[in-house]
Amino acid sequence: MLRKFIFLGFVWHSISLIAQTDSCDCAANFSTLQRETEANYAGFPVKVTPQTQKAYQELVNQLQKATVTVTHPKQCYELLASYIHFFKDKHFILSYIPSSEYPWGDKPITESVFKKQCLQPNRHALEGIWTHPDGKLTLGIQRENDTTFTGIVLSSQEQAYRPGMVYVQLTVTPQGYVYQNRESFITTPRPARQIGNLLQLWSHEMWGKIFPQTMNASERIELETWKNQQHGLRFEKLSNKTAWIKIPTFLNNEETLQNWVQQNDAAIKSCENLIIDLTGNGGGSSGWVSLIPYLLTQPIHQRDTYVRVTPANVHLKRKDLEFFATQPIPEAYQKYFPEATVQAYRSAYEELTTTKLPFYPIPGVTFPMDVPKGNPKKVALIVDGFGGSSTEYFFYLSQQSEKTLRFGTPTYGMMDYEGMSTPTPLPFSSFYLTIPIVKSHWTDTAPIDQTGFIPEYRLDQLAPATWVTHIQGVLEKE
Repeated sequence: MLRKFIFLGFVWHSISLIAQTDSCDCAANFSTLQRETEANYAGFPVKVTPQTQKAYQELVNQLQKATVTVTHPKQCYELLASYIHFFKDKHFILSYIPSSEYPWGDKPITESVFKKQCLQPNRHALEGIWTHPDGKLTLGIQRENDTTFTGIVLSSQEQAYRPGMVYVQLTVTPQGYVYQNRESFITTPRPARQIGNLLQLWSHEMWGKIFPQTMNASERIELETWKNQQHGLRFEKLSNKTAWIKIPTFLNNEETLQNWVQQNDAAIKSCENLIIDLTGNGGGSSGWVSLIPYLLTQPIHQRDTYVRVTPANVHLKRKDLEFFATQPIPEAYQKYFPEATVQAYRSAYEELTTTKLPFYPIPGVTFPMDVPKGNPKKVALIVDGFGGSSTEYFFYLSQQSEKTLRFGTPTYGMMDYEGMSTPTPLPFSSFYLTIPIVKSHWTDTAPIDQTGFIPEYRLDQLAPATWVTHIQGVLEKE
């Protein structure tokens, strides 16, 4: 409940729409996409400028011609995706959820035949048999060419998957692996990586290798934490001085995180140091709120964000603000909403309908300094190149904590423009579009989408498996 009151704006969410048809009018879909983007996308005035206008118009002209004769949904998606990619904004997302046509078809193969292939010389380390944490699904990952791997279902106790289905495709890029799963296409690249005998698909899945190599004890423990939809949540006291929590996703798990943090609160506060490990965390919604009390050394301010003022955007944003502007704030949340803050929401709610500003400031909420001083006295936050969206927002807020140090590598770069949970309808119901209508306060002066947030303590030269031990040593030495 608390998250509803203190965090407005973005959601990096899963998609569960079901397609209704297998044919589309691509020209009509592109026309709608272009119109809605130019009218409402918060990044459009910055990204289409006199310097980029020619390139933008050339792309539009090309797509207007190319989409006229296209009715195949996948071909249309690829054309529309090229328009989305022009803006280089990972929160500006188009997805396609096919109803019956899947990207790679089936590749029937028995497990015994696949095992023989795995034993041939010069096999890539990614090739082999991998198991899902609950053991109900196994994949055989094989190399197709220099840049492509496919994961084929070898055995399944899940009704949705049968042996021979291609479950996932991984592609090698200069930045590492990206993956595409069977159910949907999406314009935002989804990173993946192999860590020894574990395969991580961004924040969403972890797989363990069982043939021809198999997981060691620590890898098996890691895979176990992904059972039963726990998505890798871990807590451990590394010593009497240092506690470690691992949170690989903020995806739709606010209540789970709140309960999990409460369960471990006493143990966390028994230690002088806390390591918050967000490696691999691609974001989600606002589960990070449960971690804020451990960071507090002073009030933490959420700065104003800026909504692009258009009729459609004003309508959406006023719906967000309506409760705060028109209803009494429950007593339990009044500490976050002093009268000055409530009045700012009321003003925004009213003035949005008449303002002449191109972008209108939406007030942020402050986390008050309302916890007693004590443990943890030092906090280390770990991030890496998988960390996007709300993970990056938490990184930004942590900079207001005098006891928090940030370690790791640059984040994913996905927070200049805030994603919206409300989709923009396109004529073809199997296309799912979200347009960011709000920009962060830093976007105009210090944008991060192309660089990510950069931690003060870089760990690029250390093997990721050693990061936690290294940081523990830093904290306990100081």
